[in-house]
Amino acid sequence: MDAFPRTGVVAAVVLAAGLLTGCSSMSLGQSSSCVDWVVFDTPEDAAADADGVVIGRVVGEAGTTRLYDQDMNVWRVAVDSWVRGDGASEIDVASSPRTCEEGSPYPDGDPLDAAGDVMIFVRDVDGAFQTITGYQGVIPATTDGELPAEWPADPSD
Repeated sequence: MDAFPRTGVVAAVVLAAGLLTGCSSMSLGQSSSCVDWVVFDTPEDAAADADGVVIGRVVGEAGTTRLYDQDMNVWRVAVDSWVRGDGASEIDVASSPRTCEEGSPYPDGDPLDAAGDVMIFVRDVDGAFQTITGYQGVIPATTDGELPAEWPADPSD
């Protein structure tokens, strides 16, 4: 009996298993998902996709939740105004994680761990708010309370 065909079958099975894992990585019972977040050209584009846009202040931690195989921080936000949508004067917002990077879920720090007024683009997921992406969910609030024409400059650029 020739061993070559059996080796070919084993190689094909290993290759297929690797392709099925896609963007997930597993090691001894642990897995993580890789989320390919949409990138919005402008804050207006992000607002059009969001369920709401609020201006407010993060007043403290409200717990954690798990999504995309990541623990996400949940923050309590005192809402000064709803730029888009409407809702309560105080909401809890989960800070969406940045996945598939070294230092996940927040390689550059949690964007909702912020001082001062912020503009938050939120998505309502089964009655719970979360930032619309792990990258463009939180920006400094504008002084006029309007959406800025473009994204603020990234200080790391």
